[in-house]
Amino acid sequence: MNLMPTREEIKEVAEQIRPSIENVAVKKGWVLNENKDVTDSTIEGIARNKLVYGKRFCPCRIPTGDAEADKIYLCPCRDSAADVEAFGHCHCYLYFKK
Repeated sequence: MNLMPTREEIKEVAEQIRPSIENVAVKKGWVLNENKDVTDSTIEGIARNKLVYGKRFCPCRIPTGDAEADKIYLCPCRDSAADVEAFGHCHCYLYFKK
């Protein structure tokens, strides 16, 4: 676990995980935020969490350290489907209803 990932490390991991983030959207019938800055920033937040915590936690949630309890925060988090349905987007504004 790296507590202080560099900007370069975050960007590298973000590019590695971007295809799977895009695949989640396709599988669920969602789209990614059209605002590229928001999408890039959110994916970088997920990448940072991957580097810091070892898992792709939603950047809008703070893991507790309890592996079992924190499963609900893996992106897309437990609330994402309900949020997309109710509000048209997930809490992080990454995934949107088509």
